[in-house]
Amino acid sequence: MKPIFKLGLALCVAVRAAAADAATTGMKFISSPGDFVGGGTTQTYTTPTATVAAHGDRNQVHMTVTEGAHTWNLDFAAPEGQALAKGGYAGAARYPFQSPLGAGMSVSGDGRGCNTLRGWFKVLEFEIDASNAIQRLAIDFEQNCEVTMPPLFGSVRINSTRPLAVPSLEAVAGVDFAVHAGQTVTLDGSQSFSRRAPRSLTYRWTQTGGPTVTLANPTAVNPTFTAPPVPQAGDSLRFHLLVDDRGRQSSTDNVVVLVQNETAPRTELSFTGDPGDYISAGRSWHYDGRDAVFNVSRNFDNGVSLSVTSDTWWYLDMAAPNNVPLTEGTYSGAQRFPFQPPTAPGLNLSGDGRGCNTLTGEFTVHQAQYDSGGIPQVLEIDFTQHCEGSVPAAYGRFLLNATPNAQIGPRLVEARRRLGPRE
Repeated sequence: MKPIFKLGLALCVAVRAAAADAATTGMKFISSPGDFVGGGTTQTYTTPTATVAAHGDRNQVHMTVTEGAHTWNLDFAAPEGQALAKGGYAGAARYPFQSPLGAGMSVSGDGRGCNTLRGWFKVLEFEIDASNAIQRLAIDFEQNCEVTMPPLFGSVRINSTRPLAVPSLEAVAGVDFAVHAGQTVTLDGSQSFSRRAPRSLTYRWTQTGGPTVTLANPTAVNPTFTAPPVPQAGDSLRFHLLVDDRGRQSSTDNVVVLVQNETAPRTELSFTGDPGDYISAGRSWHYDGRDAVFNVSRNFDNGVSLSVTSDTWWYLDMAAPNNVPLTEGTYSGAQRFPFQPPTAPGLNLSGDGRGCNTLTGEFTVHQAQYDSGGIPQVLEIDFTQHCEGSVPAAYGRFLLNATPNAQIGPRLVEARRRLGPRE
């Protein structure tokens, strides 16, 4: 599903530094030459010269920093359904467009922002009261506009006694993630950085938790290993990364890898509909391997076609524009498959003797893996379909040999709790 920007009971508050304990409220950034947002400059804004406003909830924080003609906006969000907590968030995408399993962030201002981004931020302090008023906050960050542009480094503080200092070196061990037993797994330290000597980093990976595996090339940025056999409930591994700036400084981080049993993922089709939706008849439907036969194939548009045989028959067809395979992401503006124009996605849920003459809709591919012949092996897809341009819709999810991302997220949180916090 698309991430949803929810303020809930969020309270917008103006924040001022508390002089009694020498707390700081403000932001500082160091922009690399070629960075679009910061323009290659170094800027510091603190109260009372600058005005800082913040609001949010336990999942996300928004800050606005204004001084004279300059206005900056900063957003930081945990993955969907999770609370912001102390520790690092790697692989952040532009908020609020990140995937449900991914963190979100965005730093923009003075009329400049990223269309897409790859970012990292580390929560050093985060205190929020019952009314969602932010009491204390300290976050360091790095942002690369359009994923590969030069970085913007920065720090933000709200009533924090931590110095407003931009980190010069950080080990970033990547995002906690899930794999299946037997897969070749790649660790990712590529977001680690040194502002002073970006090309001088050395890496050392060690395993600190879970069934023992052998790391190939543990001094590489991206070492690999084979996920070990695990019980039906799965198991977790933890890896420690030490990054050294040729003896000048060092930094550490760690990452958790959730290993799932090969038989844990499942195949199922479930959907429900609004009152008045023709296809679902306003009912909820669910089929899995216990009560239905699934036939999944690659269709002639390089998309995916599913037929489900049970007490009745159901068909689901999806295709990306321009005859390319489905990849992770959201496909908006879908029309009835196979009659959609070449530049539009195709979608069609039909069955039980009912189908749309025309339709509109969208679908989101959360997971997509194929074999060497392009036949789908793992899929997780959510979809919404409106028949004949009507308001009522059918909403559904199709899993093929997959564990839903929404279930992987809480298991990653639990694995992190059991195996210990980040450094």
